Amino acid sequence: MNIAPGQNAPNSATAQPSATAPGSTSGAQPASPPIPSYEAAIGVAPPVAAPPAIATNIHPNINLADELPDYTPVDSNQTSFMIYGTFIHNPNGPSYHLSSLLDAHISKLRLRRLKAEDIALIEAGRTRNVAFDGSTTLYEAHDPPFLQNEYYIQSKTTNGWPGTLQLRFGFSRWHIRQVMQQGVTPQPLLTCGKIGGLKKRIVQRHNEMESSEWKDTEGRVLATDVLKLEGGKMLPTIELSKDLNETWRELMLTLWVARLWAGFGAGSGIL
Repeated sequence: MNIAPGQNAPNSATAQPSATAPGSTSGAQPASPPIPSYEAAIGVAPPVAAPPAIATNIHPNINLADELPDYTPVDSNQTSFMIYGTFIHNPNGPSYHLSSLLDAHISKLRLRRLKAEDIALIEAGRTRNVAFDGSTTLYEAHDPPFLQNEYYIQSKTTNGWPGTLQLRFGFSRWHIRQVMQQGVTPQPLLTCGKIGGLKKRIVQRHNEMESSEWKDTEGRVLATDVLKLEGGKMLPTIELSKDLNETWRELMLTLWVARLWAGFGAGSGIL
């Protein structure tokens, strides 16, 4: 099967095109109690600092837009990702770009692949940030008004995940369901929760220093995420299954980012 196939920490600065996609079942979920924001629950703000620039041999006068392709494909062997500010890095450097910081109280958050010219500029130390190009958005997460602990994610490309994904917090874990059309019961797709028994999952549900597992409906672990300490700052990290294809990898990264945003920021603010 080719598949690409959730919080208490010390004070500190600061993811069906596949024929073998996970199965699904139907069923309404009971109303769940609201959860506090990360800041209210643990008093920790998300990381905002970018990593040190990496020197390269790019000539200062090169026309990057003319010499490089639209984007650099992400190596399928890369399964470790971490968030620095608005950039998602793999061990080789920046690869994806967020439209806002994770603590931004806004109604929408977008994700895109970095263009090769953006990566070259960042690694050459000529900029610590780049403008977010909305036309290259892969996925968009939306926090609709008048709804609690419920978020929606949509692909903005023709080859992305079909339909709309609902990200909703339950009693002890996050539930991801697929909404193919209005009026139809969303179908279960994934869950995200702490590792261990029910009691531990409930007690540790706000402790992001404890790992969370992303599982499909058959119980297979597709990814594991956790907040790590690096230089006294919080570093969100995720390790993806090596069996994920590109569509699943980017979906898992989007869901991971959306879950963190739901805890750190979100809110129906003005874009």
